[in-house]
Amino acid sequence: MSSNTIIANISESFSLKQYPVVFCFYFVYLAIMDISDKKEQLIDFFSRYKEGHLLYSAGMDSSALLGAAVKAGCKLVPYWIDNGFNRTAADDIRKQAENLGSDLLRVNGVKPNSDVESNSNQRCFHCKNQILDTIPVDGNPVFDGTTASDLGGFRPGRRALREYGVISPLAELGITSEEARLIAKDFGAEPYLAEMESCLATRINYDIPITKERLDAIRRIEKYVIEQTGDFDVRCRIDDEDHIRIEFKKKDSYKYIADEKFRRTLFELGKPVSLFVTVDVLSSRPNTYDKRLKPSKQHL
Repeated sequence: MSSNTIIANISESFSLKQYPVVFCFYFVYLAIMDISDKKEQLIDFFSRYKEGHLLYSAGMDSSALLGAAVKAGCKLVPYWIDNGFNRTAADDIRKQAENLGSDLLRVNGVKPNSDVESNSNQRCFHCKNQILDTIPVDGNPVFDGTTASDLGGFRPGRRALREYGVISPLAELGITSEEARLIAKDFGAEPYLAEMESCLATRINYDIPITKERLDAIRRIEKYVIEQTGDFDVRCRIDDEDHIRIEFKKKDSYKYIADEKFRRTLFELGKPVSLFVTVDVLSSRPNTYDKRLKPSKQHL
């Protein structure tokens, strides 16, 4: 019997007004069962492989894969790429892998090439190519954490994944980012470590060159905001040569703007690379720089 049939039967038997708590608990039960099923599907997926390589960020998506592979007995080697775009350090990535039962983490250092640093709208394609060039070619499959939620929009990095034959189990199984987060937590992933890691290159508007100085300023500002507010989803954007724009996610973060010391610190942290440091009136949102782009099929 399908979940929809069960819900329909329950709806006929109970009134929401009479039994709101019962109904809510049943929906929670169905959601838990669905996540449990998808977790088992993921473990079963990796049971088909003896070995493999994983593009690993310590985020919840790739952590769900690593946890499932460990449970399935697959020797999945996670690779973290240190290319200067990271918000966290190798020790934190290693700790996350260990939380999931893996001591196989490899750290690959990569110096971004000119195609990446020039920061065209194909940056992610060139960056993924560089990353994949560091993964051993030994006949074993390469996996990544693309989810079913990532299949829309402008994502040129996916073209590189296709060209290299990278397998995306979460997307293949229809597992969303939110479902992957719950699965990863169940495997032992630490949310704090997952939330700390993020690609800072995406904070810089297209055609504004990526430099160490700009990345350092972004990293300093975001870490300061996180320390002060606990807002892990803060995004420090460099829109042009003169402007830094900070996007908060948590509503409570905006109250810190009233603190002169907080404002002054943000300005001082951004001053080395920008004339102006501003705060966006809207909360943080992903892929804003992509809104004007019209993706062709090869970029999807």
